[in-house]
Amino acid sequence: MRLLLIEDDTNIAETLVAYLEKNGFVVDLAPTLAIAKTAVLENSFDLVLLDRLLPDGEGMSMLSFFNEHQRPQRVILLTALGDVDDRVRGLEAGAHDYIGKPFEPRELLARVRNALRQPIKARRDMKTFGCLQYDVESRAFSIDGVALNLRRTEALVLEALMARPGSMVTRETIESRVYGYDKFVTSNSLESQVSRLRKNLAEHTDSIKIQTVRGMGYSLVLGS
Repeated sequence: MRLLLIEDDTNIAETLVAYLEKNGFVVDLAPTLAIAKTAVLENSFDLVLLDRLLPDGEGMSMLSFFNEHQRPQRVILLTALGDVDDRVRGLEAGAHDYIGKPFEPRELLARVRNALRQPIKARRDMKTFGCLQYDVESRAFSIDGVALNLRRTEALVLEALMARPGSMVTRETIESRVYGYDKFVTSNSLESQVSRLRKNLAEHTDSIKIQTVRGMGYSLVLGS
């Protein structure tokens, strides 16, 4: 399960990331609304942990952002604003749950697990590029209707490229999707993932290729 933590307090963020990752989650950290919006548009998250008070605005504005961009999310609000009216506004705006600061990490973990058991309505969306199809809801790829079996990291690379097929996607964008926004990535890690993905695609078709834009990124192109 992949979570997005939108939190600007370094101490809280580091503690929660470590605790949640220890309990089996992949956690991306966004300290501002601007970074969070980019993360949400470029990635798929199972749940968002959302602080109310952020350096560049009110965290609850993300709830309308999710709706505007058809990005349904499970959301737990984290905030020091703990009166009844604040809780009610957050829940009525679409949050699944609400926890006031300070809180025990184990209580948050229980709320996360509970929220993940609640279904969300996802708009079924299929993207096609040549013979390659991508089911956005199930996050599954196929070529001419035949399932394409990929490792998790390969699938994340292909998701990033499929977001802008035919156009260059920067290394930074792909790395953030595969490894997270706050993770250190060695220089050859992405190259290894792209190499394996190229080999996998070549075993199924010669009409979809990954083109290197030297020093900048990669693009998904149609082969001749």
